[in-house]
Amino acid sequence: MRQRMGHVLNQKRSLLDVLCVYLSVSVVHSYNIDLEHAVVFRGPDSSFFGYSVLEHYHDNTRWVLVGAPKANSSYSSSLHTPGAVFKCRVHSNPERRCTEMNLGRGPGVPSCGKTCQGDRDDEWMGVSLARQDIPNGKILACAHRWKNVFYDSELILPHGYCSIIPPTLQGRTQALIPCYEDYKQKYGEEHGSCQAGIAGVFTEELVVMGAPGSYYWTGTVKVYNLTSNTFYNPNKEDIDSHRYSYLGYAVTTGHFSSPNIIDVAAGAPQHSGEGKVYIFRINGVSLVKIFQASGTMMGSYFGSSLCGVDLNRDGLSDLLVGAPMHSTLRDEGQVSVYLSKGNGVMEEAGLLNGDNAYSAHFGECITAIGDIDDDGYQDVAIGAPKEDDYSGAVYIYHGDATGIVTKYSMRVSGQSINPALQMFGQSISGNVDMDSNGYPDITIGAFMADSVVLLRSRPVITVDVSIYLPVSINISVPQCHEGPQHLNCFNARVCLLFRGKHLPGQIELLYNLTADVDKRQRSQSSRVYFIQNGAQISFMSNELSLDINREDCQQYTAYVKKDVKDVFTAITFEVAYTLGKHVVNGHLDKDLPALTPVLRWRKGDQMAAKNETWFERNCLSDDCAADLRLHGKLLLHVRSHLALGGVRNVSLNVTISNAGDDAYDTNIYFNFSRDVFYINYWQKEEKGISCGLVALDFLQCSVGFPFMRAKTKVWLLPVMHRLLDNKLDLSIPLVHEVDTAITGLVTPTSFLYGNSIDASRFIQLEDMECNFQPLNFTFQVINNGPSRLPGSIVDIRIPNRLAGNGADMFHIMDTQVAGGQGNCTPHRNPQPCSISQDRESIFHTIFAFFTKSGRRVLDCDRPGRACLTISCTLGSQSKEEVVSIHVKLLLNTEILKRDSSSLIQFVTRGNVRVDGRAIEVPQGLSEDTSLVFEALHSQEPRGYVVGWIIAISLLVGILIFLLLAVLLWKMGFFRRRYQEIIEAEKNRKDRADESWDWVEKNH
Repeated sequence: MRQRMGHVLNQKRSLLDVLCVYLSVSVVHSYNIDLEHAVVFRGPDSSFFGYSVLEHYHDNTRWVLVGAPKANSSYSSSLHTPGAVFKCRVHSNPERRCTEMNLGRGPGVPSCGKTCQGDRDDEWMGVSLARQDIPNGKILACAHRWKNVFYDSELILPHGYCSIIPPTLQGRTQALIPCYEDYKQKYGEEHGSCQAGIAGVFTEELVVMGAPGSYYWTGTVKVYNLTSNTFYNPNKEDIDSHRYSYLGYAVTTGHFSSPNIIDVAAGAPQHSGEGKVYIFRINGVSLVKIFQASGTMMGSYFGSSLCGVDLNRDGLSDLLVGAPMHSTLRDEGQVSVYLSKGNGVMEEAGLLNGDNAYSAHFGECITAIGDIDDDGYQDVAIGAPKEDDYSGAVYIYHGDATGIVTKYSMRVSGQSINPALQMFGQSISGNVDMDSNGYPDITIGAFMADSVVLLRSRPVITVDVSIYLPVSINISVPQCHEGPQHLNCFNARVCLLFRGKHLPGQIELLYNLTADVDKRQRSQSSRVYFIQNGAQISFMSNELSLDINREDCQQYTAYVKKDVKDVFTAITFEVAYTLGKHVVNGHLDKDLPALTPVLRWRKGDQMAAKNETWFERNCLSDDCAADLRLHGKLLLHVRSHLALGGVRNVSLNVTISNAGDDAYDTNIYFNFSRDVFYINYWQKEEKGISCGLVALDFLQCSVGFPFMRAKTKVWLLPVMHRLLDNKLDLSIPLVHEVDTAITGLVTPTSFLYGNSIDASRFIQLEDMECNFQPLNFTFQVINNGPSRLPGSIVDIRIPNRLAGNGADMFHIMDTQVAGGQGNCTPHRNPQPCSISQDRESIFHTIFAFFTKSGRRVLDCDRPGRACLTISCTLGSQSKEEVVSIHVKLLLNTEILKRDSSSLIQFVTRGNVRVDGRAIEVPQGLSEDTSLVFEALHSQEPRGYVVGWIIAISLLVGILIFLLLAVLLWKMGFFRRRYQEIIEAEKNRKDRADESWDWVEKNH
């Protein structure tokens, strides 16, 4: 039965069974909650001192009341940890001592009923505390685990018990056991296990107690009217009968339906697993449901904490609903805000998440803390007790006219106050001015460290800043003179006043007056400046000692720069201020010293005020209707296009004219390709034009100084068609301009063929009788730029026949483009070995040998020549890139043998053609090349031909001899008297010799 009793507290008690690890680093963001003078109260160890806290005052005495539900009671020493409520005096308590309150529950207490016998062991007195919402109000303290054991230990009834304590914290208390009924003894049924008091609220005449265990933990709300001594209960028809919904786990009150009516809100965090919240209106003795809202996530515990508070000061209470186990990753927590529209209509206005910290349980506690910053709107504190690894944190949110500012103004972490604090933010109390400085303070419990922390609110200063500027500035007429210079200037006047509640002494205020702050924030040059000690500066600094509600003004002279171009946008002046030294006057409290004030939080905005003025415009119409017209043309040299990759200047001649009102902040924008680079600009005459690159492909030229007057014309020539009044589109053809060339090489450049040449010097293909001469061609295509060559086609032409109807001499073995940068069309010779089958006679062979001619040239450029053409398509080539083509051929020498030439010269032609997307550079390198190789006949006849030649020669010689003999015979050569002739000749010679001898003798 005890296990069933503890089931309802599973979520709250789980907080007590964790291992706490403390982190030494914490981020603290505080507004007007003072952390330097925190007042820390300590209670008995392991007593859960701080599980609930309550700020209380009676007359001029301020107290912090603390619930310690696991403490031993000095007034009931025989009981086992019944819990206790402690009171801690705020003033005149230098040791920060807390004492247990006597709730008058010792021996001699009257019986609680006819069938009632109380068991106070582990009753958790102090689990909830509430204060009556009137001056010098009473206190409500509850122990939800108080049990009725009248019927023996097997029928333990955990009814719950509450005490109403006098405002003086002394004297007789009033007991409330709202779930007790005489002779009721069944556990679970009706209110047998209601555990009333787990949550409580105390209004002027109503005591509201949550009872989550009633009706088998469906739960209910017990509302007791002190004036009429009656109880109000919800209509059962208004409540979904879901067991284990825990209705009453959290309760609050407020003017939800009307400013004059108190309504009751209650949470059921386990309803359907998602949680639910109800608002009830008191009608007779019943609570009638007027509103309900459900959670959106299973297990989020939506409705486990509630707070009714008028956030927007409309007289109606708004509702904050906590879902501390709402998860994105794990149990970050979330708070939903509902704004009241009257008559029970609630509008969801937003969600609060704190820092959305992992396992923070943000929303475990939500408390209205009053108007801590004196802005007229109620504020709330939201606890995240498991944030920072159970160290805990509290977030402060502020109400405003729209409902609530969703950005928190303060985050107070437990570590920032004392690193030993644990579960800081499990309980929060506020809305009481504990130090009499006019601002309510907050008290926060950290029950796992048995500690309570009182944090006081610092006075808030509201600074009113006025910046007085002229309505407009006429820069055409100088107002100031500095020596020979005529300057445009105007006055800027700054007035400051501060106000607030209970601000002791004077304050020192530091401020900066910044001119043209919008330009400075965009890192642009300011158009306005101040002069200080002869130097131009864009801001002025000053410090003032101010008395409350007394305005102080300072005047400054601002100057307009001469080269200002932007006269169209406003000139914004900003005064940014901060507090300086604070002088404290009056009584100094030793326990609670006076706190220095802070500047009012501006909802996350900078502490600054702004005002603006404008340049005066000279226009006939309100909208300054200028009539700008733009004309221009491109100036190119020689060619009408630009080559990709080439470097060439391009000029643009632009004329802008204005035929209307003055044109302010006149600009010409040039948007061009990123392949074009801006160099400079030239203006026909000085007109104050300035040009600058906004981006690599975007040029801005400012025309007019400071504005372009009506009826004027400006010439501009930047160096870098459809024509409208103020828009000009000019284009330049952009082409790939290249200078391609082709070269080639053939190996071998010559070879021998003929019958006497050894066949091993040639190549023979399988199953073919022909002898083939291998030839290797290499062609190289070069792109000499300047652009990238998108692609090209190379045609290679090789003379392929000796005669027009002859056989093909060449057989292609392979074609390759180096690096895979292209491909060639294959050409296959179906009959590479073509030999004439006509049988030659011996006489024809001998005749051919003796009739061999000289050289024969085969050239594809000659008309009628049959050629083999190889086409290769090449890919893209960058500048100076070379692509090689390799061709392997076989030449059939058997066909050459049929030719009568002793030398055959082959002229091979190569040509490169660029892709249609590119053009050739005029008068560039040649796109053609030629390769020459020669085939030489060996001139040696075959062996049998030699024999035949010898035989025929002998035969011919004999025939000639016989022919001569016959001719000589026919001529009578063989019939003459040769003997007689010879003798006669001999005699003649002898006579001659004798005559010569006679002559010699006579001498």
